[in-house]
Amino acid sequence: MTKREFVVAAFETMRKDYPDLPITLGTMEKALDVLGAVAAAELLSGGEVPLPSVGKIKVQTTAARTGRNPRTGEPLDIPAGRKAYLVPGKDLKEALKS
Repeated sequence: MTKREFVVAAFETMRKDYPDLPITLGTMEKALDVLGAVAAAELLSGGEVPLPSVGKIKVQTTAARTGRNPRTGEPLDIPAGRKAYLVPGKDLKEALKS
């Protein structure tokens, strides 16, 4: 799904579920951009971001380690860092099982 497809799907859902709410496609795109910026800021500060009906996005610190170049087999040092990951919620886990 592209960003545009996501915005259009969210817009259509909002129009269907909340027909009296005055919203445009441009407003929906800006709202999703703002939500993304807020989520990124929260993750960069070490927090977590709840996604209702999906789960939580958390940040994990990774240790420095030695890896291998898959082409040459040569060892290389991978520095410590941080990565974002999704912890699926109970509803999503159940839905994925079926």
